[in-house]
Parts: sequence; structure tokens; C-alpha cells
Amino acid sequence: MLGLSLALLLVAAGVAVFPCWRYSADWGYGPSAVAGGLLMLIAAVTLSDHAAAGSSLQTAPTRIVAQRV
Repeated sequence: MLGLSLALLLVAAGVAVFPCWRYSADWGYGPSAVAGGLLMLIAAVTLSDHAAAGSSLQTAPTRIVAQRV
């Protein structure tokens, strides 16, 4: 949930600093490139956390119950 909120915040920041707006035309592509890079970093961390959580569930020891015949 935190990753999604950070990603949405960075998307909004990336749109706000895009150089087509008058106030940010002199800034160039630097701020939007930084916002895009941070968005990619958060996406990679979020996806790796989901992958790590999924693999740890698969490797968890299972409980074996003996049955009497």
C-alpha cells in the first residue's frame, strides 16, 4: 500500500515538473528524469518485496500429521 501511494505521488510530481509547463520550461528534463527514476526504483522495490514474500510462503515448513490406520 505504501508503494502504491509513493508511486502515485511520484507520478504527480513527474507531471508537475515536465518541461512543457511554463514555470518549468527552463528546468529542462532533469527534474522529470529524477522523478521517473525514483518511480522505477519504487516499482522495483515493491515488485521484489512481493516476489520475496511469495517465495518465503512456498518454502515454509509444512506440518505433517500422522494418521492411524
